[in-house]
Amino acid sequence: METWRLLVDPAAAGARNMAVDQAIAEAVQRGDAPPTLRFYSWRPRALSLGYHQPLDLVDRSLARRLGIDVVRRVTGGGALLHSDELTYAMAVPRRHRLVRGGVRASYAALTQGLAAGLEALGLAPDAVAPEPATEETLPGLCFWSPSGHELWVGAHKMVASAQGRVHGGVLQHGSLVMSHDSDIHPLTHTSAPNAGPPGLRDALSQPTTLGELVQTLAQGFADRLRIAPQPGALTPGERHRSDELVKVRYAHDAWLARC
Repeated sequence: METWRLLVDPAAAGARNMAVDQAIAEAVQRGDAPPTLRFYSWRPRALSLGYHQPLDLVDRSLARRLGIDVVRRVTGGGALLHSDELTYAMAVPRRHRLVRGGVRASYAALTQGLAAGLEALGLAPDAVAPEPATEETLPGLCFWSPSGHELWVGAHKMVASAQGRVHGGVLQHGSLVMSHDSDIHPLTHTSAPNAGPPGLRDALSQPTTLGELVQTLAQGFADRLRIAPQPGALTPGERHRSDELVKVRYAHDAWLARC
C-alpha cells in the first residue's frame, strides 16, 4: 500500500490556502515530497475565481465591505464562496497510477476517495449530473453549474472539484460545503434562486464535526485508492515557497486581474 502524506491545516486566508496548494503540488512533482492529501478551511471568508474567469464577475467593493477575500485559483471551474465548508486538495506526480489516461480518467479515479467517504456517512454519491438538476443554473457559479466530473447526491451537487497541472504535476482540490452562503449572489451580480442547494449538514441524518468529517474522508481515500495516509507537515521548502507565492501571485493584483 502506497504511503501518502496527510495534512490537516487550520483555517487560513484565501491567498495562503492557494499558495500552499501550489507549493505542495510543485514539491510533489519534483519528488521533494510524497503524494499528499490535504484538508483545510478558510478564515476570513473568501470568494475564489477559476483560472479563466473574469474579475469583473465580482463586486469587489461589496467584498471589501463584507470582509471577504477575493482570490484566483490556479485551477479552472466556477466561482465559489468559501465559508462553512471543508476543502480537500490532492497532489500527485504526473506519472502517478491514479492520473494516467487524461483529465477525465484522473477525475474519476481521484474522486473515488471522496465518494467512499460520503458513502460511509450514509449518502449515495454519483459522478453523473442529473437531468434536469433541480437547482437553477447560474453560469459562472460552481455549485449552480452542472458538470459530469463532480459528486452529486440525488439532484444536488454535493462536492465541487477543480483540477490543474502545476509544473507538470496534478493538483485537484474542491469544496464540501456544509451550508451554502447566500452572499455569493450579490457578490457575483446573480439573482438568488428560489431555493438554494442543500449543504452536507442538510443531507446527513446525523450531525458531524469538521474533525469527524476529515477522519471519515481520509479513511475513504485510504480504502478506495489503496493508500496509507500518514500525518505529516509542510517541508521548509514548501513553507518558503508558499510565502513567496502569497507575495508574487495570490495576494497580487496582477494575478487577480489576469482575466
